[in-house]
Amino acid sequence: MKRIFIPARALILLFVCALLLSPAAQAQILRVDPHVSIPDNEVFTIDIRVECAGQAVMGVETSIAFDPYLVRLDSIVPGPWFTASGEDFFFWDYTVPGTSNIHFASSLLDAESDQDECVAICYFSVLTYGQSPLIFQDVDLRNGVNDPLPFDHSTGDLIILDDAVAVESTGLGRLKALYRR
Repeated sequence: MKRIFIPARALILLFVCALLLSPAAQAQILRVDPHVSIPDNEVFTIDIRVECAGQAVMGVETSIAFDPYLVRLDSIVPGPWFTASGEDFFFWDYTVPGTSNIHFASSLLDAESDQDECVAICYFSVLTYGQSPLIFQDVDLRNGVNDPLPFDHSTGDLIILDDAVAVESTGLGRLKALYRR
């Protein structure tokens, strides 16, 4: 059996490289907050958060699928990552009303940020009961020179709609209420 000898300097170099690369190995992620949303009101919000892990980010574009038979996306607005930054920014909602995708593109103008914060607030209305997954279909984050950044996204995000929440489509319930009077 042949032994492999690794000089002490090489081990130290490997150790130092591992330490230097460990911050880069931290998760840069775009995620839904809360991960599992259980609304207790007919109208509710969900945040899309960026966790930069030290990366300087200038722009975010993403597309997230949801079940349009259970919830309706009413609007998307820029979150504090933009509005509290003190910087000029661009935020464009590409979402087509009545479809099953959240789609927005946004960017700080002439600035970057490495702060973890909410980039978008999504306003929803409950239509009926059930579970709607939120599935990231595209994630594109860019730095100040428009290079793509290595970002991941959350998985398994859900909106759980309980029948205790009042919903808009209560035609039968309204009919029953007439007979109770």
